[in-house]
Amino acid sequence: MKSFYSKQFLLFIRITSIIFIGILCYLTGHAVFDVFLNHDYPCIFGLICGPVSIVILIFVIRNPQKLALFVPPLILYSVSNAIGNANTAYPIIFLELAAILLWIRGFFNCHKTIKIFGMVLIYLIPVLLYLRFGWAYFAEQLLEILQILLITFCIIYIMYEYMKAQTSTDKILNIADYSETTERDAKWLTLVQQGVKYEAIAIDYELTLGTVQNRLNKIYHILETGDRIGFLSIYSNAKIIYKK
Repeated sequence: MKSFYSKQFLLFIRITSIIFIGILCYLTGHAVFDVFLNHDYPCIFGLICGPVSIVILIFVIRNPQKLALFVPPLILYSVSNAIGNANTAYPIIFLELAAILLWIRGFFNCHKTIKIFGMVLIYLIPVLLYLRFGWAYFAEQLLEILQILLITFCIIYIMYEYMKAQTSTDKILNIADYSETTERDAKWLTLVQQGVKYEAIAIDYELTLGTVQNRLNKIYHILETGDRIGFLSIYSNAKIIYKK
């Protein structure tokens, strides 16, 4: 069975999640020590974020194709680092990785302006936190952050242009290549591509909304795209057919 995400990639996501959990367990234990023994109360945020992020990453281990689940731990860890006055690069790099994952998942395909504005506001949180150390320190950290953003933007842009040049414009998704699929599945996926809501599909085929949702969710699982957003981010421009 064909799969967009290779077994090696899914294994990489699982291993990365396990490593992050180990790091977060250590940092959470360190935060407990700082808060209750050293009375370093800014570390309370890290004490809260750690367990929440660990629970999310455990779910990622079970469902590695849901890459967007990495985003909340990355954002929480970024803000926690900024509050704890950690290295300037860490908060920004984690936020950049969160933005990239959201972009891959097609998060910015609709309501783009509002979502980009929201991400910019989130970016500003760790930056503005440095004001508590004075304007001189803030200006110094801001310069470092701008350098990191510029370098990262250049890397992403170069990779994007390369990938775009290497990607075929006539991608075809043959549903018949996957087990447990039917010609109707191909038609439904085409409707999903066109932005047709599940309710409309259910009405057209005289089925319940739950039946349509369950079937499409199963198809997304078969395609290993996770969900509708993952499917659209990968196959939004593909021609979907059913040909044995």
